[in-house]
Amino acid sequence: MDTKKLYRAKPFFPEEDKEWIRSQWAEILDTGMFIQGKHVTELENQFASFVGTKYAIATNSGATSLEVALRATGIENKKFLVPTQTFVASVSAIVRSNNIPVITDINPQTQCLDLDIIKQNVDKDTAGIMWVHMGGLISPDYFEIKKYCDENDLILLEDASHAVGASIKGIKAGNLGLAGCFSLFATKIITSGEGGIITTNDKEFAEKCRILRNHGSVRNSGETPGLDYGVNCTYASSNYRMVETSAVVGLTQLKRAEEFVAKRNLIADRYKSKLTDKVFLPPINKDTVMTWWQYIIMLPENFTRRDREKLAKILLEDYNIPTANAYWPACHDQPAFKQYVNSDSSYKNANNILDRHLALPMYFEMGLDQVDYVAETINSLV
Repeated sequence: MDTKKLYRAKPFFPEEDKEWIRSQWAEILDTGMFIQGKHVTELENQFASFVGTKYAIATNSGATSLEVALRATGIENKKFLVPTQTFVASVSAIVRSNNIPVITDINPQTQCLDLDIIKQNVDKDTAGIMWVHMGGLISPDYFEIKKYCDENDLILLEDASHAVGASIKGIKAGNLGLAGCFSLFATKIITSGEGGIITTNDKEFAEKCRILRNHGSVRNSGETPGLDYGVNCTYASSNYRMVETSAVVGLTQLKRAEEFVAKRNLIADRYKSKLTDKVFLPPINKDTVMTWWQYIIMLPENFTRRDREKLAKILLEDYNIPTANAYWPACHDQPAFKQYVNSDSSYKNANNILDRHLALPMYFEMGLDQVDYVAETINSLV
């Protein structure tokens, strides 16, 4: 085995998919139809069918899918709860929608929001929850969270960036609240290079998302077909559209999503069977399907942040094993978000986890012999 071929994350395209992508790109070059053409529409239709929602709206990134969805609620100057262990885009989207992020601690087992954390942080100014499916895990207390949100008129918005193909009791991520927001970035479960998807069952909400992603405008119709009658701008917005070339890539990936998730679960099972019990492994709930965006372990309790960094350096330089931080520094330690940090929270769960965590290689082409090599190396060093 050539350990130099190990990646932390890597998208996969079989040769037949590459050939189809090339042929469709050639057609796009010939026709000049780069924007809002048949491929974007087809990706939206297929993604909605995959998730089980009525509507899907493609955007140019996971971050803009969050921002567009938040703006489509029509809510401003209200609070949205968001966990500190998430990419900064989750918090930024709330700020950019003219709302107030309430950055909370996380459940130490699931690394997600849980019902207790939500109850502790909700007040009269809270409008909703940005629920991050960290690593592709849907928190097992989803049904209690959904009930609480419904009873208290709180919007449940899924940041499902890690969770294409995740489910709980057969209900897929993206179909659990008002809307789900997915990232199709190159390191995610499926990719379009750059891209995002919003899913929802609310027709009016979906239409507002479509308008907001297109400068907040709708092209005017007129008596003569083919004449340009300009646009009617109803919201101040910007360009968040997905391009046709990205949609082509996304279509090839979406048809393989279940295959990708199955392989990632096979790799996760192998890690679990091979890693020493001195490290703490991610939880597995029998009612959920996880996507394992990354396989995040926690090192022994006597490890410090410095120990973690030293181990990661040895793994990379001596054994050619790349690792990652997911996500460190946390949002409550980011300079841009100082004013939104909850002064009543010590963030002890997040700090404890992030000081001692490592995200191990996880991607479709990873061989089980490579998984064994990573696990055995970590066992020997820990």
